[in-house]
Amino acid sequence: MKNYRIAIIGLGGMGGHHAQAVKLETNCEIVAGAEINPERAKAWAERFDVNAIYDDYEKMFDEQKPDIVIVPTQAPMHHSPTIAAAQRGVHVFCEKPIALNLIQADEMVETCDKHNVKFAINHIKRASLYNRYVLSLIEKGEIGDVVLMKATDKGGRKAGNSLMEMGTHLYDWIRLFGGDVEWTHAHLMQMDGRESTIDDIKHTQDVHPHDRDSGLVLGERGHVSFRFKNGIHADVQFLAQPQTDDNAYGIDIIGTEGRIAIRESVGTTMFIHRGQHQTPAQAWEPVHLPDEDTDEKGNQRDKGSRRLYLQRLMLRDLISAIEEDREPFASGKDGRDCLEMIHATWESHRQKGRVSMPLTPRAHPLERWKRDMSGNAIN
Repeated sequence: MKNYRIAIIGLGGMGGHHAQAVKLETNCEIVAGAEINPERAKAWAERFDVNAIYDDYEKMFDEQKPDIVIVPTQAPMHHSPTIAAAQRGVHVFCEKPIALNLIQADEMVETCDKHNVKFAINHIKRASLYNRYVLSLIEKGEIGDVVLMKATDKGGRKAGNSLMEMGTHLYDWIRLFGGDVEWTHAHLMQMDGRESTIDDIKHTQDVHPHDRDSGLVLGERGHVSFRFKNGIHADVQFLAQPQTDDNAYGIDIIGTEGRIAIRESVGTTMFIHRGQHQTPAQAWEPVHLPDEDTDEKGNQRDKGSRRLYLQRLMLRDLISAIEEDREPFASGKDGRDCLEMIHATWESHRQKGRVSMPLTPRAHPLERWKRDMSGNAIN
């Protein structure tokens, strides 16, 4: 079994989560970390017993020559490390969202392809055994032909911020079942009910100072429709409830002969209803998968241990993709297409109508809107 040398860029909270997962894999070794905050770097190095700490990730690549780099930084710091790694033949496991705009995302995907580097995005719901089980039920026709999906955000954030935070997971989740998007139609509004305008475009951290930096966003509530190329329709709601409720976050997959409900952002609660119609009086049948819900000793996994379990599955899949020369199941292309859905949401609202995919031009739609209004339009 090959031993994989792994480096991590960004040694904060997510850098710790990823390091925990790496430490538990017998064929993986953390060889280095890169961080510009000296105190954070020192604490992480002591916690995970790593001696090679850098404030320059390119120097780290050149001296340590890792097989894989994990990039759990904030969105503005995804593009450059990914390009630098790919140019050196280092495989990349990057946090979501993939980048700030589609120009960056396209370059990341193309550079990884050019250098035969495997590129994965940390959309951890893709690792869930529940999703694989749902896909198998759909393939066997257990709920007939899938015609509609209804997805709901978890609340706790305004729609614009959520699109680049939990919304990126939610969009990727519906892509898992729907495939490629044909068109998008979106309507965004403010909390007072008026339609969101160019004057409501803000930076994520101006909306909420404790959120990660995800660039410009728009909208406080939102209703978004997607048409997939296979004929499935999806409706997604961002209602900006003040309190987060993870049990409300998820998807209803509606077929001609039944429905499947899947909930939660890390673990999964699943229900199925069989029949052509479903009313509030009709009960859902709960579904449990012990392989995901319980650990090796039969103990129920809490949220932290479920996250760690899925994180390990994500890392294992990237390694398998390297060894089998295939795309990871949460690939850079998937991350790019998910960001395209987010940007299409804003572009559709701007145009007050459907927008077709692929989205053109590739520059950030909110930046273009502001520049168009100032008379400095860009392509």
